[in-house]
Amino acid sequence: MASTGLISSTDFTGIVAFISGILSFFSPCILPLVPSYLIFISGITYDDYKKLQSMKYRKIVLIHSLAFIVGFSFVFIALGVSSSALGKLLSNYQVYVMRIGGFVLIILGLYYLDVVKIPFLNREKVFHLQEKPVGLFGSFVIGVTFSLGWTPCVGPALSSILIIASTTENIWEGIYLLSLYSLGLAIPFLISALLFDQLFGLLKKYSSIVKYSMKILGVLFIVIGVLFFSSYWSLVVGKIGQLLTF
Repeated sequence: MASTGLISSTDFTGIVAFISGILSFFSPCILPLVPSYLIFISGITYDDYKKLQSMKYRKIVLIHSLAFIVGFSFVFIALGVSSSALGKLLSNYQVYVMRIGGFVLIILGLYYLDVVKIPFLNREKVFHLQEKPVGLFGSFVIGVTFSLGWTPCVGPALSSILIIASTTENIWEGIYLLSLYSLGLAIPFLISALLFDQLFGLLKKYSSIVKYSMKILGVLFIVIGVLFFSSYWSLVVGKIGQLLTF
């Protein structure tokens, strides 16, 4: 029996946000550093993990990873609320917001494809913590500092989702989009925590994936940017919804 429901623009942008979060994880300045982050937030070394009590250490790494994820998700979702609130404030100028946002998305997409250079995005902006604050709260704090840094990798993708959030109709849509972006970034991080004892081997074997993640993001944001700028976004999403309706 055919379904009468269509995929809405919110559903579609939610998928984009989720995929963007996953691809952000596989960026050149996040993926190679995941083992270092896991060691830093948990206090567990690779040698410790290889010992007989690996199940005990697996639990420690996983719990601290969850606190770390809550930290960066908190900041990302707060930014989503702010972006949606600004978009709502400028709702009378929605056409211009879409066009400006589309132009910025195209530029960020070209940046990911190495077609244009944006010097300030190439500067590493990260709060270096010499010592980790104590306990799970310390892992939460590190998650917060992570979300405020690593501009070359997280910044453009996050900015792109925030631009999309600024065109939404209400604040809840902004929360929805940034929650999905955070989820996309969180899932591979949790998988890495669970596979910590195999992580170095997997990174060595599949490190070439970072070459393609940024290219995929670049193409994705250029396409969305063109649709935003040309005001064809709603029309294209509606057509896709019709094609996917059963």
